[in-house]
Amino acid sequence: MNSCLISSEKLDVFWKLSSEKKKIIEAYFGEPFSSMVKALRIYDVTSIIFDGGNAHSYQDVILADKHTNWTFKGLKSYRSYCVEYGIMISEYKFFPMLRSTAVHHPLEIRKPQGELQAELESDFQDANHPPIWAERVSTYSYYENVNEAKKCSALYKGEQVQIKADRQITSTQSEMIERDNQFPVNIFFKEQVDTLKKRKGKILLLTWEYPPHIVGGLARHVHGLAGGLIKQGYEVHVITANPAQLLHEELVEGICIHRVKPLMEKDHDFLNWIAGLNLAMEQKARELARIHRFALVHAHDWLVGACAISLQASLHVPMIATIHATEHGRNKGIHTELQKFIHEKESQLMNESNSIIVCSEYMKCELIQVFDVSEQKIWIIPNGVVGIESTFGEEILAALPVQQNKRIIFSIGRIVHEKGFDTLIDAALVLQDYYPDVYFIIAGKGPMLSEYRNRVLDRGLQDRVYFVGFVTDDQRNALFEKCSLAVFPSRYEPFGIVALEAMIMGKPVIVSNTGGLKGIVQHKQTGLLMTPGDVGSFLEQAAIILDHEEVGQQMGWNGKKEVERLFSWVRIAEDTKRVYEEAISNCKI
Repeated sequence: MNSCLISSEKLDVFWKLSSEKKKIIEAYFGEPFSSMVKALRIYDVTSIIFDGGNAHSYQDVILADKHTNWTFKGLKSYRSYCVEYGIMISEYKFFPMLRSTAVHHPLEIRKPQGELQAELESDFQDANHPPIWAERVSTYSYYENVNEAKKCSALYKGEQVQIKADRQITSTQSEMIERDNQFPVNIFFKEQVDTLKKRKGKILLLTWEYPPHIVGGLARHVHGLAGGLIKQGYEVHVITANPAQLLHEELVEGICIHRVKPLMEKDHDFLNWIAGLNLAMEQKARELARIHRFALVHAHDWLVGACAISLQASLHVPMIATIHATEHGRNKGIHTELQKFIHEKESQLMNESNSIIVCSEYMKCELIQVFDVSEQKIWIIPNGVVGIESTFGEEILAALPVQQNKRIIFSIGRIVHEKGFDTLIDAALVLQDYYPDVYFIIAGKGPMLSEYRNRVLDRGLQDRVYFVGFVTDDQRNALFEKCSLAVFPSRYEPFGIVALEAMIMGKPVIVSNTGGLKGIVQHKQTGLLMTPGDVGSFLEQAAIILDHEEVGQQMGWNGKKEVERLFSWVRIAEDTKRVYEEAISNCKI
């Protein structure tokens, strides 16, 4: 229900912005809060549930720093209004930091002297109005329309526990919280609380994506790392975005997952959306810090950097940053304003972090050369992979274009230029004349999906190359099992966790001789290397496997043993623990 003016034409608005929110806005936009232009924006939201994107603003008011209240006059009777407090980034761009509670539940309305009053609040939730996760495209990644809530049980094998979603834990509930600084016993089952009590250090992981919301390899990396850290004796909390109707709080496989919605959850401006996500994550982290004493904050990529920097100061703990890729590397330089902004955020995160983790020697060199990061600050810890069950029924692939008595070349990844899938389209045109029983299945979503599908049609390859879009983990694994070889032709790839996933299933792989991929595969021993973007190079390597099946099988076997030896999450968590221990011992905050 929204607030409604019944007889008065005035509305008094009051607000208070916390110092923590001011700091995170400063960290994100890179200028002092005092120099930003503050404003109020009022919306007429009569007969709608306002979500920040479905109403036109009624009036804007530019404010002085001293203002903490304002009176709107001349409003219409019998209308509903919502008010936002924020900053004017440009003449046409407004970024809200607080929103009145009229958005989702009745405003507290009082009528002294015949006028209505309302307070702006930022801690609003609405379980009955699920968000719309709009498709967002940037040079960083592809922000897809995800509604994977029903697949949670398939992706997670651990028990899922709801923590009274949409309810905040506040100081007024202190009697609910045990004095040993653990979770409230009325939230988790008793045996789960006992398990958490046995753990020593508490780690806070920040990531924009986390299973079952998976866009790229980052989500799987954080999930694997969190599980490994649990086995190292840590209590692990993950704060991430909530892109669909997922539980706000869960305990899955011993990992405490906290999902938040950005204030700007339906904003199509990429940078605004990320800023809103950082505000929501920082608010959740401070809420958790009332209950838990975190030893360390671990941020994954620049998207959560502003939150991490703010928490490093407010919680007085060290901050570790894992850089999974860089904007400079993806685009072979910085060419646009968006890329420049992201590049600056990456640099800011690296400069403020106590230690930096990268997944390969290639990435270490990139950070030193492009960002002038001290070599002593960087740790190389590879990505990991877990063993995959190789028993799948035929029904798993029933919805996919699997052709009987033919050989599959399989690939998967975000459908963006840097992944090099256009090389496979060009190769298929040549390959059809030499191997009529071979065809490609390429899985994944991204901004170039339609373009690649159209290119396949234009070249008459619709029976040779299938861009199938999103596939589930089970479908992906079944395709790995069924394929004759897997190929990852990236132009830029800091690591390449999908190559590990193919190798762990004993499949021969062809990967680009670039980035982290060339550090995973030993040529003609555990796989084959191709020149990025070179069709002839791919065809040469593919012929080795297609013409000599036993050679491919041997390379697949060798690759599987190498991955099991070097890339287990247990080993990676042990290496990460050493980074944590050094950062904590050297912390002077």
